[in-house]
Amino acid sequence: MTPWRGPVWLRAGFGAGLVLLLAQSVAVVPAARPWSDRNPWFGGLLQDAIYVLAAVLVLVRAIAVRQDRTAWLLMTGGLGAYAAGTLTWVAVLADRNPPPYPSFADVMWLAYYPLAYAAVIQLLRARTARIGPATWLDGLIAAACAAAFASVVFMTDFGGAPGASRWSVGVSVAYPIADIVLAGLLLGAWALSGWRTEPLWVLLLAGMGINTIANGIHMYETTHGTYIPGGWTDALWTIALAVIVTAAWQSRQRPAERRPAAKVVGVALPAVLAFASLLLLLIGGWRSGALPRTSSLLAAAAIGGAIVRMLLTVRAVAALADARRQARTDDLTELPNRRLFLEVLDRELGRPAGSAPLAVAIVDLDHFKEINDSLGHHLGDRLLQMVAARLAEAFGGAGLLARLGGDEFGLLLPHADVTSARTTAINLLAALRRPFDLERVTLHVDASVGVAVFPEHGTDRGTLLRHADSAMRVAKGDHSGVVVTTSGAHDDADRQRLTTLEELRAGLGNGELVLHYQPQMELATGGIPGVEALVRWNHPTRGLVYPDGFLALAEHAGLMGRLTLEVLEMALAQSAAWRAAGLDLTIAVNLSAANLHDVTLPAYVADALTRHGVPPAALHLEITEEVLMRDAARATGVLAELRATGIRLAIDDYGTGYSSLAYLHALPVDDLKLDRAFVTHCDTDTRSAAIVKSTVELAHNLNMRLIAEGAENEAVLDRLRRWDCDLVQGYHVSRPQPPDVLTAWLRERAGLDPRSLTPTLNPA
Repeated sequence: MTPWRGPVWLRAGFGAGLVLLLAQSVAVVPAARPWSDRNPWFGGLLQDAIYVLAAVLVLVRAIAVRQDRTAWLLMTGGLGAYAAGTLTWVAVLADRNPPPYPSFADVMWLAYYPLAYAAVIQLLRARTARIGPATWLDGLIAAACAAAFASVVFMTDFGGAPGASRWSVGVSVAYPIADIVLAGLLLGAWALSGWRTEPLWVLLLAGMGINTIANGIHMYETTHGTYIPGGWTDALWTIALAVIVTAAWQSRQRPAERRPAAKVVGVALPAVLAFASLLLLLIGGWRSGALPRTSSLLAAAAIGGAIVRMLLTVRAVAALADARRQARTDDLTELPNRRLFLEVLDRELGRPAGSAPLAVAIVDLDHFKEINDSLGHHLGDRLLQMVAARLAEAFGGAGLLARLGGDEFGLLLPHADVTSARTTAINLLAALRRPFDLERVTLHVDASVGVAVFPEHGTDRGTLLRHADSAMRVAKGDHSGVVVTTSGAHDDADRQRLTTLEELRAGLGNGELVLHYQPQMELATGGIPGVEALVRWNHPTRGLVYPDGFLALAEHAGLMGRLTLEVLEMALAQSAAWRAAGLDLTIAVNLSAANLHDVTLPAYVADALTRHGVPPAALHLEITEEVLMRDAARATGVLAELRATGIRLAIDDYGTGYSSLAYLHALPVDDLKLDRAFVTHCDTDTRSAAIVKSTVELAHNLNMRLIAEGAENEAVLDRLRRWDCDLVQGYHVSRPQPPDVLTAWLRERAGLDPRSLTPTLNPA
């Protein structure tokens, strides 16, 4: 509630206050003094009305507004006590000769102080959740300094009247002490609030401060016999009351809106106060005996607090510098982190136009995730530390090397053009390719580097980093090591890649994947015991997309695990449909690396077989050698569980990976699928023929079947029969076909009437 928008009676109250304040101001003008002296009742009545109205307006605020109600009720009590003392003095005591001292009016006036203290403390508590040591010291400095100066005003030349009673002396001492404490409390509370500039807080402190100053002036004038009732000192008291009432009716700001003073104020004010206290001590020492002992002690307390505050500030600055360094340093490698990298890049790009070039390079380790998963995070972290140290050594400090996150590092090369940046990147790769000796393990690490140069490839941070990242991905894709961006071409490729990825994510949820099936023929009998499920993406606008158009993207985006499980579900549903139609076929499905790292896969596959009513022997799962090499131990455990359920396992694309005999000996697999690169030309190329023949013999000696991919003509089939190959698949047998087309082909091959086909299920 605001007074100028409140009820009529509230606006009338504030209007009356303005009138009284104006009358008080006029009454102290020298031209009006003769009339005031002839009518002393007017000054007394005016003073009484002002004090009573001030107490009433603050009480109304406490009742009408819930916020800070306790504080303003306390302030109402203090102002009410002050008003009661003034009424008693004007109505009863002022006309006595001599006026009694001390009197009931003094009791009421002194009662103002503890209630005012409590109100200030209550407001401070409501606005300060937690006060730190530095803020407490600011409060001590401010309170001690204010009290020191107030004590000079209130206690200098104070000795009490000769022959005064103990009560008179006590009351005479109580007034200056109360004002000294109030002065210290006001400035100390402001410091404890963080030097807030909230209007309510500033006005309250100003009003109570003016009241304390008026008290000091009154004491000085009374001591020296210059006090004039109804003069400027009385006007100051009236102004103080007006400011306090205005403060009471200020709307309390929300915590988010309250702002401390500027940082320079928070730092400078304690220093200024300490300097003022020191100056006070110097003046007191220069003028011997001019400074009360209490003032000296308070000034010394302010200076002592300032010294401790300075020590805390130095410590805080050191901690802030350390925190700033840590915030810009990578914890693991102790290299600069991404934040500092971007800050330096922005600073370098802010140089005047036409300055020297600047190269940005992004280095990304190849297959680090597989290393981390296989060897554990401890050795993965150790490898990153060794990589960082080797990069720093090879880099030589001619710029900035930072760890951007994960296994990605960034380089800034001032004054480097395309040629020198490429040379630096090649040197870094050469250093990385030297073996790393970890705990009983020797690792060979490779990386991909993308380079962009200012201003050739961009003039702002976002463009340069995007081009460097695009070039790095190109380098990773074609295994070229270092690629310098070609700007627009890479931008187009990135946009196409992101678009395709988002469409693929949506396609997985919309059932856009379909399966085609390629038969596997048994050479000994010519029968078709099974098929391999091959995934296609039925894109809404691009039509049928083959695996090489999206599988690599899915793997890079971490979608292969989800995609493979979707393929598995569709393949099992088709298997159940074929079995219901009288076609007893096995179905081979490829597993990804993500599947083999998932220890819950065997349980999921077993549940899927049960749901679709397909026996385990009807499912063949294929894995590549590269997948095995990424984490052989975990893969072996998962494969053993799968094989224990009765599922057959095969190594796909055999001969294109590591082809380690140790893996063949240890892995629980049933079949080898020889890659088409060897099979397709085995009828014309003697080397290919030797590899195929020896691989057939190897598989049989290990009690495995050999499945040859890429049988494209009858001559190849003849060779494979002669070498006792078990199964073949290729275009000479059949291309991959949709399930309905393949069903008709199978029935026709089996000599059945295609018109008797049972409808087949195509989950896509």
